[in-house]
Parts: sequence; C-alpha cells; structure tokens
Amino acid sequence: MSSVSDVVNAQVSSNELSGMSSLVTITEKLVERMNKEKASQAVDFDNNVDYRRAKSKIAKIQSFKNRISDSVSTASKAETAMGWIEKHVDDMRTNLLSTLGSASDEDRKNAANEFDRLWGRINSRADSANQTINYINYNLIGNTYGPDWKTEDVYTQTNQSGGYTIIRGAYLGSQFAIKDAEGYYWRLIENEEVYKKFDSTGSSTGAKISSKDMIISDFDASNNDDAVTLSNGTDTISGTLDRGGLGILNSEYYNKFTDDTSIQNAIDDIDKAIIYFDAKAARLKGNAALLHSNDDLMKEQIAQLEKEVADIVTTEIKENGAKSKAAQLKLAITINNLNLVSQNNQGLIQNMLQAAQGPGEAFGIFGLMGY
Repeated sequence: MSSVSDVVNAQVSSNELSGMSSLVTITEKLVERMNKEKASQAVDFDNNVDYRRAKSKIAKIQSFKNRISDSVSTASKAETAMGWIEKHVDDMRTNLLSTLGSASDEDRKNAANEFDRLWGRINSRADSANQTINYINYNLIGNTYGPDWKTEDVYTQTNQSGGYTIIRGAYLGSQFAIKDAEGYYWRLIENEEVYKKFDSTGSSTGAKISSKDMIISDFDASNNDDAVTLSNGTDTISGTLDRGGLGILNSEYYNKFTDDTSIQNAIDDIDKAIIYFDAKAARLKGNAALLHSNDDLMKEQIAQLEKEVADIVTTEIKENGAKSKAAQLKLAITINNLNLVSQNNQGLIQNMLQAAQGPGEAFGIFGLMGY
C-alpha cells in the first residue's frame, strides 16, 4: 500500500491536486496514518502489568470480605443491641433509686410502668439482633431456643490464609419461664399476653393460658429458690422460676413497687444483671474484635489498591492523550503543506478530512453526496 507521501508526490508530479478524486485519496491516507499513530484506547488494560496486578488483588480481597460480611453484620448487630440494653438497665436502676423512699402511690405506679416498658425494650433489642447466614437466622444475644436460654455461636474465617474464630453468643435478654413439677416450662409471651407451655426440648405443646387474669399468689423475690404460684381462680401454674439472661423480672414479680422492700429486691436483681452483662458482653466483644479489625484492614487495603489503579489510569490517559495529539498535529501539518500546493482547495481538503473520519454528516456538497 502506498504511503501518504507517495500519493502526494504522485499527484504533484501529475499536477492533479485540483481533482476531487485525488484529494479524497490523499485525505483518506492522512486519516489512515493518524488512526494508526494515535492511541487505540484510553488505557491499555491488557498490557499494563501493574493495572492487572492491582485489580486482581482487589478482586481477591473483596471476595473474602464478602464471604465474612454476614458474620461481621451479626457481630455488629449484637454490639449495637448490647449498647441499648446496657442503657435500658442503667435507666431502670436510676428510676428505681429515685423512687425509693417515695410516699407517692402515683410515683410508684409510674415507676412500675416505666420499669415494664424498659424490660420489654430489653427483650425486644435482644431478639431483633438477627442476621441470616446461608438461610439460617443467627442471633448472638437473643431469640433463644430450648429451656437453657441457648443462643447461636458464629464460626467464621478471620483471614484469607485460613484462620478461624468462634464468636460465642450469650443471652442478654431478660425473659423467664416457670418450670412445673412435670418438667414443662411456661414462658410469658408478652406481646400475646399469654403463658405458653413448652417441653424440655423447647418445642411448644400448644397449651397456653392468658396472662391478663393471672395473679401471683405466692412469690418472694428475696427467696433464693424462686418458688412461684400463679392463678386466675381456675387455672394454676406452679413451679420454680427459670430466669434467662439478665434475670430481671417484670414489675409484677416485685409487687408493682408498692413498698421499698420490693424496690430494693428489683435493684438487687439489676445489680446482679449488670455483673452478668459486663462479663458476657466483654467476652462477646473480645471474640468479635479480631473480625472487625480484619474487616477494617481489608477496607484500607482495597482503598489503597483502588488509588493505585486510579493513578495508573490517569498516567495512561495522559500518555495516550499525548500520542493522539502528536498524530493529530502531524496530520494538521501535512494538510497545511498540501494547502500550500493547492491553496484554492483548502476548504475541499478539510471537507474530505471530515468525510473520511466519519464523525457525522459533512456540510455542503459532500453532505448531499452522503459523506
């Protein structure tokens, strides 16, 4: 194939620069050479080793990060809920201390209502800290199963080289059940206002009794054996309290705080709950700390690698932009030289250049010709 200079020289020798076909041929050659010399793409992804290396590392780190994301979310939800539970327990204690010694029945009634509200919030916070992992619902601090208030543990990978850890759960709610003489457990389901009967495996038997009319006929919160009897005049639930998690009962079991002794019994239970909470929460947070630190480290690594990729792309764009500008400059110089040979055809050459590049329809006569 003839070069641009060969074509131009041949046309000059034949004095045919004024012919339309000659100008078309020359212009096509110029555009062909410019397209060869300018960069074909902004970034050469295939041949840039640093770019491919950084992108590969990002993909590997992100893949591992995605694999442990559910475990990280489970731990984070538990820790967030624990923060609220700790606050609710502290508020319980503060409110009772302010009521202790009060001669106002209204103050004691309000204290009981607020106590029950916070007690319900504690259980709600614990039971809502759920995360689905492989279609299984995990909760490190709530949604217990069985009579032993057992929560799930999370067994998770900690790093890409194969390290693993176990984040052990602990029930941090405050629900309770009454274990009867036959070994069945009657658990208060607050939102349904019923006591439901469960067997020793934690499966519901289907039996239930409304909690609305159940009155505690025999219970002493200061008694270490936690023996209790509930009755509505027809049905009776009798057995031993099986306290879960924090071990705090609702205000009914503290005589609705009608006397200072009942308030002090509740405060004593709260103090025990704080000790229990601090121990279990510290262990859970310690188990989750390694997972969180590795997750944060991966975020930093990905951010650093993405910055490297951005720098590589910026450099490539600048270098390839310079190549394209050089090719365009060479084309402009060549056209100017042609214009010096055939000054009268300057506009014609420019129109043919646009037609050969094909960015859009040309103007004038060449637009009518379909160029």
